[in-house]
Amino acid sequence: MDNTVEPIAADFIRRYEAAWAKGAEMVAELYTNDSVLVGYRTATGRGDIIKLVYGIIAQGWTGIEIRAVNTRKIGDVILVVAEYTALGSGANAGKTLNATSSYVLVCVDGVWLVTLHTAR
Repeated sequence: MDNTVEPIAADFIRRYEAAWAKGAEMVAELYTNDSVLVGYRTATGRGDIIKLVYGIIAQGWTGIEIRAVNTRKIGDVILVVAEYTALGSGANAGKTLNATSSYVLVCVDGVWLVTLHTAR
């Protein structure tokens, strides 16, 4: 990991995990207004991201643990490559889903937000 951006990535991951536990609206606050999330479908903008994340949480994936495996700064953006574990509840209680993701972070008014997120 790049030690100069590691604290920024770690803070973002903590905020993302905490937001996921609070719901889709809180997660969407970590994205720029015009961001794109590419997962099982592509969501563009906060409103669409709320719908996508709400659907995932409604399926019972109500928790997430993220581990950064590579971080780097390129120009004005920070790239975070991660492995994550989705934690199930309800119909998915006790189940986990392991996958990979990437985040392109930009600083907006002093806060690092996602402008592009891929999950696979």
